Amino acid sequence: SKIYLDEKVRQAHYQDLLNEAEKQRLLAQLPRDRRSRSRYAAGKIGLLLLKLGTRLKQFEQSPTAHENQVIRLQ
Repeated sequence: SKIYLDEKVRQAHYQDLLNEAEKQRLLAQLPRDRRSRSRYAAGKIGLLLLKLGTRLKQFEQSPTAHENQVIRLQ
């Protein structure tokens, strides 16, 4: 139903906001030296993988939600 899909979109947006806040928190803790560059890159890759995993889990749980989102994007 539309209400269910709207709730799923809201949940995904909320999760994106939480991920971004966590990323900012982690970046604020990094030291500002050469080692921090590799940590920063590893953190970015890790967050990207977490975000991808979250999206894949959502689509796995609700294949109709994915189809409806694809239709909306077109």
